[in-house]
Amino acid sequence: MHTHASSWHDGGAALLDPAGEVTALASERVGDRRKHSWDSRLAYRHLRSLPGYRAFFGGPGDRAVDNSGGLVREGHHLFHAASTFYTSGLPDAAVLVVDGQGDCGGLLTGTSLWRAGPDGLEPVERLSTADGGFVADSLGHFYTAVGALAGAGRMHEEGTTMALAAHGRPSRFTELVREWAGTAADGTYRVDPRFTRAVLANTMGRWYFGWPAPAPREQAVWDAFAAARGRPVQAGRFGRDDMDIAHAGQAVLEEILLGLVRRAHRLVGGDRLCLAGGVALNCVANGRIVREGPFGEVFVVPAPGDDGQALGKLMHEVHRRGLPVDTALRTAYLGPRYAPEAVEAALRRFGDRVRHVRPPEAELVEEAAERLAAGQVLGWWQGRSELGPRALGHRSILADPRRPGMSARINGSVKRREWFRPPAPMVLQERAADFFDLDRPAPFMELAVPVLPERRARIPAVTHVDGSARVQTVRRDQDERCDLLLRCFAARTGVPVLLNTSFNRRHEPLVETPDDACRAFLAMDLDALVLGDRLVVKRG
Repeated sequence: MHTHASSWHDGGAALLDPAGEVTALASERVGDRRKHSWDSRLAYRHLRSLPGYRAFFGGPGDRAVDNSGGLVREGHHLFHAASTFYTSGLPDAAVLVVDGQGDCGGLLTGTSLWRAGPDGLEPVERLSTADGGFVADSLGHFYTAVGALAGAGRMHEEGTTMALAAHGRPSRFTELVREWAGTAADGTYRVDPRFTRAVLANTMGRWYFGWPAPAPREQAVWDAFAAARGRPVQAGRFGRDDMDIAHAGQAVLEEILLGLVRRAHRLVGGDRLCLAGGVALNCVANGRIVREGPFGEVFVVPAPGDDGQALGKLMHEVHRRGLPVDTALRTAYLGPRYAPEAVEAALRRFGDRVRHVRPPEAELVEEAAERLAAGQVLGWWQGRSELGPRALGHRSILADPRRPGMSARINGSVKRREWFRPPAPMVLQERAADFFDLDRPAPFMELAVPVLPERRARIPAVTHVDGSARVQTVRRDQDERCDLLLRCFAARTGVPVLLNTSFNRRHEPLVETPDDACRAFLAMDLDALVLGDRLVVKRG
């Protein structure tokens, strides 16, 4: 059984095979490898082209929808809700979906609340709805507008805004943003549509969608922010004002989300919360929801954005049909399997530029740990790819977190991205509490938590400027090889933590295939590549 996404961007496909195994792939990873590709056919065709999957396609179970002639827009929020509740393994929960916009019961909606249990998903409330084409008061669009005000010149740069916010401080912009957005005592929120429209009409709306100049009343909002700045907004040039604007927007977003979570608790009750929608990628806000919110258990699906739509659609269908399938996600490794021959073929294709050896598994991991401890930066490709935008040890770049200059090298010569982006730590789950203020597993890197103050000097390369880190915990039954690597590294260094960042070049999605991994390795400042069971180095 197969499904396609129903989304304006981040298309994908998901498949349930006869053995009950789920495979899910975002379209951006394959085909022309453009970030946030809307075209779900790319993922579908890729899965269908792989020898191990061909047999599952073309029969009566193939429910793929060709979305090229116009998108199927029904059920967007329902599929977000299904993607997080049915994968959580929880018996019941309140489900909160917060994104830019999508269909919810026939209305374009920014925020929806659901009651989930054995009988499925029941809608409780919709906030930020519109019958036009744009939900100007949604939290997703609000945060995008904050990013545009703070110099994020491209769509889908919310991660940049979140990283930048940590460098900011309370300022005149905090009160300015609060004039336009905030939370109410009952947990509802207000985002003045004039704010979102004015900012986007002066930035991305104009560049991407040809929006006209805003009406004078709306333009006044933009003018007020422009007057408060020391210099005009320059996309990609981040100064003190930009940091403070991002800080203001992040602070208001967190207050609104905490209000919504308390409202969810009041309206639905229980002790369990599931989150989805693109705003649930804000791991700083998620950390506060876990620490300060009323729910004891909080689950965030690894692909809360639209790249999780196909998975949600599949989960909804599995539940609707009452299929006897355990849909709880133990790991995020839902990508397709690649045969050893695919690795061999890639190494042959790039044979004039790389050489490789194939040591026994234990030796390969020991060698990788030794190289990391010596300060090398490794590409790390193994098994099935992670669903969602975060590398979780299968399509990763790994490095030594103890080296103060390592974060600058990763952001500079390796990834060529903004200097303020924080690489994340991967840590053995049983040792996580020795380094981080974390009392629960975080296998999907969904929470930013404080690094213990006495440990910050030990792992400076993964400690953000505000003392936080976006942690991924690792257990042997989730990822045997990363577990072993962390143990080998800890045996050498006393630190059971590695720096883990996504294996991709700037403005490219995560690598997917062995060929992608080889291409990226050759184009980047990496010392070696672990590609399946091979250790690969550059010739020359």
